[in-house]
Order: sequence, then structure tokens, then C-alpha cells
Amino acid sequence: MRKVLLLFCLAAILTLAGASVFKADSASAAETLLVCGVCDKTFYKTAERVVREMGLTDKVTVKKSSCLGACSLPPVIEFRGELYVSMTEEKLKALLAKAYP
Repeated sequence: MRKVLLLFCLAAILTLAGASVFKADSASAAETLLVCGVCDKTFYKTAERVVREMGLTDKVTVKKSSCLGACSLPPVIEFRGELYVSMTEEKLKALLAKAYP
């Protein structure tokens, strides 16, 4: 009887621990904004600054990427599965303001 009770308690503890870890991960999950680091080496810092200034650091993570395939129209970013070319600071602010009203 003690072994069954011990196994039940252990399973309950592991379940609760797993649930709390899952909640923390899902609550802190930020969307990724990819900035092509190949065709424009300077826009990454601009994107980081814009995200920070707009107070979106908990919602958007800026990452450098390899080629996004639109090298003729830099800077290029990918956000929510869409490519955006000829990106400017103003365009990025508008995009993020629309995504996070």
C-alpha cells in the first residue's frame, strides 16, 4: 500500500512540476522577427532598438538569419511567416504597431 501511495505522490509531483514549467514557457514565448544578416548588416540593430523602444521585448525576439532570398531589395525581414523587403524603421514600427495594437 505504501508503494502505491508513494508512486501516486511522485506522479502528482512530476505532473505539477511539468505543468508549471509548461505555463512559464508558453507565457514567455515571444514571436521571432528574423533580420537577414547577409544583405544588410546594419538593420539588425535598428530592429532591436525599435522593438525595445516600442516596449515589445517580451513579445518579439529579434534574431539574425541567413539569406531570406530577397537579396535585391534589402533590408529583408521575416515576421509571422511573411517576408518584408526594403524595410525601414518607419515600416517596421507600422508593422509591429499593427501586430500589437
